[in-house]
Amino acid sequence: MAEWIWAQRLDAVRADLLDPTQRHRTISELAFDRGFVDASHFSRAFRARFGGTAREVRKG
Repeated sequence: MAEWIWAQRLDAVRADLLDPTQRHRTISELAFDRGFVDASHFSRAFRARFGGTAREVRKG
């Protein structure tokens, strides 16, 4: 169950990164708003799930 929750949070951050209306917010802000409390943990989890960094996703 915990893995599913983390996956949902990561998916939500990814969607936020792709949303042009969220462009003014930092990646950390987006991650923290979705329940992540550690930027390093978020970065590792994001890369493991999507095969790249949040910054790369945001750049398109």
